Order: sequence, then structure tokens, then C-alpha cells
Amino acid sequence: MSQHTPADGDPFIRITAHRRGGCIVSTTITMPEQVPPGALAIGLAPEAAAEALGRHFCHSNRAHVHAVTAASAAALGLPPADSGSLLAGERELAAEAADAHLRRLLIDWPLCLGMDARPSRHAEFHRRLSAGTDAAACFELGGDILDLVSREMLAGFFNNIRLPHSMAEFAERANRGGILGTALHEMINLGPSQPSQGRTVPILGKLSAAAWVSAMGDWPAAEFVTHPTFAGEPAETGPLARHAVSPLVRLLLERGHRVSARLFAKAIDLADCASRLRHPFTDDVPPMLDAVQASPGIGLARVSTARGVLLCWVRIEAGLVADCAIVPAEAWNFHPQGPFCHEACSETAETPQAAFHRLSLLALALDPARPCSIDVADEAPKKRGRSANPPRPRTAQGARRR
Repeated sequence: MSQHTPADGDPFIRITAHRRGGCIVSTTITMPEQVPPGALAIGLAPEAAAEALGRHFCHSNRAHVHAVTAASAAALGLPPADSGSLLAGERELAAEAADAHLRRLLIDWPLCLGMDARPSRHAEFHRRLSAGTDAAACFELGGDILDLVSREMLAGFFNNIRLPHSMAEFAERANRGGILGTALHEMINLGPSQPSQGRTVPILGKLSAAAWVSAMGDWPAAEFVTHPTFAGEPAETGPLARHAVSPLVRLLLERGHRVSARLFAKAIDLADCASRLRHPFTDDVPPMLDAVQASPGIGLARVSTARGVLLCWVRIEAGLVADCAIVPAEAWNFHPQGPFCHEACSETAETPQAAFHRLSLLALALDPARPCSIDVADEAPKKRGRSANPPRPRTAQGARRR
């Protein structure tokens, strides 16, 4: 059984994988101790609360700003914003998510696989994605990102009409692509990443804000905010949950290449963000933000971020935020019984170094908002009687920061 416990003043997500007989049998996740982000908004006017959260987060800060703003407006029963503001907000959220995806795909994934990263390519897009929401500029930028995906990342798939029917054909197509294709080829050659026995963690469906209110009621329980579940079970959020029905993602899932499926889904999600930059609010891609009044004075906003769904409840009293509860994607994917802990365990023996590499790829695929430290520790063998000096666990390569 995995555990979630706080660590005083530690910025890392600390993961310890417990190894017995060469197999990972359990994991312990220690999350950084921090003030609940919603607490930063309490006592402030909605506009000031949004600004405070925007300053606090170094990741998805625009998503948090829009979430608090939309939830507050819903709590107050305000009419929808004008069409110009809605279009600008959708482009802003799409730009932020695209930037996060590009950093992972152009820098973090290549480095984790021992390949050459492309920081200058990312810096070029980062500058443009941070520039604003001018419609003409966003239209051109979205087209350039779509070209990047089709010509530089996944050319081997876009140059063929017929879909691959086997993993060998999938790997061959991937190897004809660019930087992402090469990464996928390397991942597939590592073999399936999903245990052959036992079911996987369910994926979180595409639920609207109204559907969340129907499922959760007016206000979430404290346990849900820290360890969220849906229908009584942990669930996975993020690009895989949004694109599991895509034929190529489904092929990877059916063959047990779950980490590769997440990587491929991220590329599809990046293309969706580019489409939103060009044409927000079309039938092809669902809106990234919606909000609903749960009850008078209480609003809920749901935002799609690069990492997954962000939920934000706000309660307004006398024009001020009386309470705020935020559930980020990280709380789902690094839940004590969530996808990381579930897939970390292995059925075949592996070296500590191999386990460290596998777990690093799994963590990166689930896209934590904070850096991870991973230790692989051998459990002490059981002996009869008591030992005055029990052996200390052995750890593989120390912490790796992403």
C-alpha cells in the first residue's frame, strides 16, 4: 500500500520504490507540505483572489486565474462574459497548455531518454505563446504548431493513409518521424509498461462543471480535495484520459504500452491546443473552461490544463471569497492508489538502475507539477529473531530533478 505524507519545507515529490526479489512491490509518495492553494484566496475580493493565485503558481497560473474568476462569477450568478472575452480566455488557456506540452516534448522527454533536447526551439514558441491573444497572431502560431507536430514530431504517421496494425509497424512509423517519433520508438523498444495481470486505474471522463456538481454536491469533502476519487475509485486525468479513444492511442493501450500512449496523447493534445488558437469554440475540440453555480453563493469551475482537469470551488459571502477549494491534476495522478503507484509495481525482476529509469519515465508521463526524487530501496530480508543492527535499505541513483 502506498502512502501520502507531508515533508517539511521539501519542494520535491519524493518517491520511494520498495524492491523485493528484484521486483518493485510497493511505493511510498511523500508530497511537499504546503498551504492549500485555495487558502490564499480567502478574505479577498474575487479579482484580488485571482491575482494572488496567479502570482503563487509557477505552472498553469493562467488556468488558476481563470478558474477562480469563473467560479466566483458563477457563485454570484453573474451573466456570461462577452464573446470577445471568452475567445481571448480560450486562446490564453490553450497557449498556456501548448507551452507546457512543448517544454515536455522538446526538452524533458529527450533528456529522460538520453537524447538531444531542443531548448532553443522551445524558447522560440514560448516567446510567441506568451505574447498575447491577438486573433491573427494566434491563428498563425496555431498553424506553426500544427506543422511542428506533423512535420517535425510525427511525420511517419502523417505521411501514411493507413493506420499501423502492429507494434512493429507502429515503431517503424515512429522512427521515421522527428524528435517525438524517435522517443516513441525508444519507448516501444523498452517493452510494454503495463502489468500483464490486474486491471488498470480508470481514466477520468470528460465531465462538465455541471456534471461534477451532480456527482459531488455543492462542496467537496476535505478528503476529496487531497485524495480525489470518482465513483469511489482513483482515476487518471490528463491527455490520455482526453484521447484514449484515438485509434493510435488505443492501439498502444491494447498492447500494454501505457507510458507510450500517454506520450502520443500529449502530441494529440498539443495539436488540439493549436486548433483552439486558430478557431476557438468549434465542435472539433471542447472548451477548456466552463463554470456553474452549485448553489447560491457557491460556484464551481472546471479547466482543462496540460496536466489534466483542474477543479475550483469558490464560496462568496459579502462580496469576498469565504472559502476556496482547488483540486489539481497532480492529486489524481499521484494519488496513493492512483496510476503512478499502480503501475510502479513490477512482475519481473529488474536492476535498481532499470527500475529507476522505468519509474522516471512513468513519472514524466504523468506530468507532475513539481520536481520528483526517486529512490529504489531493497527491503531488508526477513530473519528469525531480532537483529540489534538491521541492514539499511540500498538506494539506486539519487534524486533526479526534472
